[in-house]
Amino acid sequence: MQATQFVRRGLVAFAAVATLTFGLSGAASAQGPGSSPGAGVDNGDAIVYVPVPGYAYDIVHTNGERTAILAVGITGGLNPVVVEFLPDFTGAAIITPGPTADMIAQRP
Repeated sequence: MQATQFVRRGLVAFAAVATLTFGLSGAASAQGPGSSPGAGVDNGDAIVYVPVPGYAYDIVHTNGERTAILAVGITGGLNPVVVEFLPDFTGAAIITPGPTADMIAQRP
């Protein structure tokens, strides 16, 4: 494993612990089927995050770049905590955490 991957994963793990300790945005009020960050612009990229039933999730940023999705299981979630690393891309995307493929339109 390269040193940069080791540092990146360490930062994501630290962010996961900090987020779980201090609360995930929307997790306290998330009693529905699932919640997501919604849609918006992140570092100049238009991204839609699809809600996942049973989970409330947020995006983890490391050094200003989005690196992972951190999800907390709520009503109906199978796992208490889930982390999924995001692909590196520039452009528009529809991100669906889990086994469903993400749709990414790379910027030329």
